[in-house]
Amino acid sequence: MELSKTRKNLILAVSCVEAFMATLDGSIVNIALPDISKQMRVEISAVQWVSTAYLLAIVLLLLLWGKLADLRGKKGVIITGFLFFAAGSALCSFSKSLEFLIIARIIQAVGAGAMMSLSQGIVTSTFAPGERGSALGQVGMMVALGSLAGPFLGGILVSAFGWPSIFIINVPIAVASAVLAFCVLPSHMENPEKQTFDWRGAVLFSAGILVLFLTLLLAQQGSISSIWLLPAVAVAAAALFGFIYTERRVPDPLVHLGLFRKQPFSLGLLQGYLIFIALSATLLFIPFYLQDLLRYDAFHAGLIVAVYPIVLAFVSPLSGRLADRMSTRPLTASGTGISAAALFVLAFVRQDTPMWVIIVALAALGVGNGLFQSPNNSDIFNTVPPAQLGIAGGINALFRNLGFVSGTAFSVLIFSFTAGLNVNSISGTMDAHAFMRGFSPVFLFCGACAAAALALCFVRIAKRTRTA
Repeated sequence: MELSKTRKNLILAVSCVEAFMATLDGSIVNIALPDISKQMRVEISAVQWVSTAYLLAIVLLLLLWGKLADLRGKKGVIITGFLFFAAGSALCSFSKSLEFLIIARIIQAVGAGAMMSLSQGIVTSTFAPGERGSALGQVGMMVALGSLAGPFLGGILVSAFGWPSIFIINVPIAVASAVLAFCVLPSHMENPEKQTFDWRGAVLFSAGILVLFLTLLLAQQGSISSIWLLPAVAVAAAALFGFIYTERRVPDPLVHLGLFRKQPFSLGLLQGYLIFIALSATLLFIPFYLQDLLRYDAFHAGLIVAVYPIVLAFVSPLSGRLADRMSTRPLTASGTGISAAALFVLAFVRQDTPMWVIIVALAALGVGNGLFQSPNNSDIFNTVPPAQLGIAGGINALFRNLGFVSGTAFSVLIFSFTAGLNVNSISGTMDAHAFMRGFSPVFLFCGACAAAALALCFVRIAKRTRTA
């Protein structure tokens, strides 16, 4: 059934709300953690589980929601996701104990996992290839705006109404979005054949991801020694091999491994993973540089860091429109190249570096990532059959989250090793020379990741040339 332009735009609005809210709630809560810690009279290290539990639950459910959408239809899954998100948000706002708040955040994450998993798949199934890049670019813009608005909106709400307000504001928006999704999303099934759910693969996947993510998060927080990373990676790798073994032998696998044999899909995921490693480290260490080294207050530091998502929000839709009209290769190559150049500039920043250099580098990073994301997502989803768009969206979101978590963990380890400082204790008075001794290697690592993503662009070009 051909959809009208108005209906397509309403479906795009649903997808943009999904992306915005899921991203917003990943960042908005951080600014409220000190208030939650004081009101509930618990240590800030314990309150961090409000964020950790949310992230863990999302990554565990991304593939499961995506597969369920392929089996039962996206409409029912996304409506369920919005309603879980609304219920979890309401419960968070009524929480009187940390334990109840963490449970409520997990319920909220159940819904956020569906929203994050399906936003790009819904857009891909709704828009034809000639208009898909522009639509995906607008979803990318909402992701950038969500990350930008989180700390800003959270600060206003917490100051004016207290920390419960950052959760209660989600409820009417999520309920209204569920109603809109019910009215505008088509009910057809891309895969009408009856299939069974691969529970064995789901358990193996969940076990591996849980061990890997939990260890990375705990190491990042300084709760466990980094020596536990090696055995955790070994356990996760064993679970992954068991998962692959199972997927090759069951009739209805959780993930069709044939997807990874499609070069634009697999290389696109790997490029996205590398870019998000670099971004996570940047967003972690630039605020430390501005506030703890240069002594900027939180407001002015926030304005400087906001340059990145503001530029990204402008460039992403433009890049999406260009991807509909030309080859995506120049866009992804120039995007990763600009990002790598910006990160290498940041690697040579010193305490007396003019502020305009930092601002230009962050703006360039926004341009580079904006040029890269929408065309790369178009490449990934253009290779996916309609019946597998749900699981493909879950895989793409999983690689994005894995890049953020592992990038933060790796950069913290590099910083701690080279600077001889614990990143969790550098706020306040610190040795500026030691900080910069760790700061530069972190951004050299980030630049190397972006350069590796650039190299993969040329691998894709070379393979396409040989095929032609």
